[in-house]
Amino acid sequence: MSRLDQIDEFESLFRRSEREPFVFADIPIESVAVVTGDESNQAVQDSLKRFLPRIGEAASWHSIGGGDFSNVAELLERIDAQQVDLLVTRRHLQEENLAPQHSLGVYLDELTQRTSIPVLVLPGTARTPMELSTEPCRRVMVVADHISGDHRLINYGTRMCTEGGSVWLCHVEDDMIFQRFVQAIEQIPEITSEPGATLLEEQLLKEAHDFIETCFGTLRETGPNVSLKSHVAMGHHVTEYRRLVDENEIELLVANTKDDDQLAMHGMAYSLSVELVDVPMLLL
Repeated sequence: MSRLDQIDEFESLFRRSEREPFVFADIPIESVAVVTGDESNQAVQDSLKRFLPRIGEAASWHSIGGGDFSNVAELLERIDAQQVDLLVTRRHLQEENLAPQHSLGVYLDELTQRTSIPVLVLPGTARTPMELSTEPCRRVMVVADHISGDHRLINYGTRMCTEGGSVWLCHVEDDMIFQRFVQAIEQIPEITSEPGATLLEEQLLKEAHDFIETCFGTLRETGPNVSLKSHVAMGHHVTEYRRLVDENEIELLVANTKDDDQLAMHGMAYSLSVELVDVPMLLL
């Protein structure tokens, strides 16, 4: 087999199936529940209406106090009864005395996995809460390690941004996982490792870039009045997103928590939620 044939075979092997074209949907948010576990629910509600003006238009707001539940099952029961479209809470809910440093707390862990309701995580923790910006949110970043085909994630990102603001669609391929692919390729005699690794990297990033470009086309035609930006790269998830958040002064991160292959929260979303405590996050 010639070198060119090897490259063609390798490229064919890793060529991914065509994704459905992106479809814009204006996500309805008519009911919001605020669960902080203390007396700050009303203050948080007022702050949210300023920070997310489009959410402030919600028809109804619900306040769930610490005395309204004593375990996860009771909290879920209250949430289900109120049929909310968005849940707002804090890290380490009802665990102020424990102050765990490397987790989100039992309640938030369970909420993200046992309900399909999006969870808006306030900055800080229950023990050391941080204030939301007093200005409307104008800089939203949608983050993924497989953004292609993720319509819901992108639609929620644009839904949260204030008119005239900016939305970043970002895709970061984990460089450590990629290196394991490269090491595996090096063990296959039929594939020349150098062009094979290059082709794989190009294909992984090209798919994400092409999908984002189709999203931009649709959003410019039918979406809200926001500026659209993108970032597609290899790197370490937490390090790369920390840099992007700081450089672009991002005010809200949007990420998926569900993983089809496991019950636990998606690894990237969990790491970002634990590490980027100072940034409000919408977890889907």
